[in-house]
Amino acid sequence: MYLLNQANQAVRSRLEQDLRAIGLTGIQYTVLSIVDARDGISSAELSRRFFVTPQTMNEIVSGLERRGLLARVESPQSRRILTARLTDAGMTLLAEADVIADQIEAEAFSRLSDEDFSALRRLLRVQLDSVRSEPVEKKAAAAAS
Repeated sequence: MYLLNQANQAVRSRLEQDLRAIGLTGIQYTVLSIVDARDGISSAELSRRFFVTPQTMNEIVSGLERRGLLARVESPQSRRILTARLTDAGMTLLAEADVIADQIEAEAFSRLSDEDFSALRRLLRVQLDSVRSEPVEKKAAAAAS
């Protein structure tokens, strides 16, 4: 865990620094990326993905909305739920940020072969899925007791 955290901190620090040039933070970039990939995602789901409180995520999303980078609309399933979508300005800025992030990723993993990089991605995805599902499994086991 220590090595994973140290590698993450080094890459995130570089990302934060380079994204500043286009007026984004690392978490804002990641939120825009997830909204792009999961059009119509709610702030509640975003907060679960980032392991932050709904209030914290609402502040981030509201800031992006005020800047015209995303818009929130009522969910077709429930008028109480607001879902996020990128605006044209959000898509344009995300494309700029993707170029920066892709360059950092290429540099960060340049010493890995394509095979090792693919294996690393696969292993990290397995680990992430495991960590994300663990609380659900514990709740199900507790409910069954």
